[in-house]
Amino acid sequence: MSLLAADDHVRLPSWVILRFDRVRGRHVLLAPERVLFPCPTTVTVLERLGAEGRRLADLADELAAEFDAPREEILADVIGVLEELARGCLLEIRRSGHDRVGTRAA
Repeated sequence: MSLLAADDHVRLPSWVILRFDRVRGRHVLLAPERVLFPCPTTVTVLERLGAEGRRLADLADELAAEFDAPREEILADVIGVLEELARGCLLEIRRSGHDRVGTRAA
């Protein structure tokens, strides 16, 4: 069962930071007591979320148009990438029709 759906609005919590590390020559995802090394696909997705976050369907539409790829395939990839972060409580998820934002999927 998927933790995320196309209508979910997601963002990184304020305490999780995506940054380019010049020493390592790659992006790192910084969280309290953790440093993660995201793959290029994950970096692309996270950069598109922005500070306010995005609805996954809108993000998939944008990426599908940019990369001239099938929307459903892009959406599946986006959800797959972000579910790993959601499982680690590194993603805020707002379900469609709900006001509450949390770091765990309900």
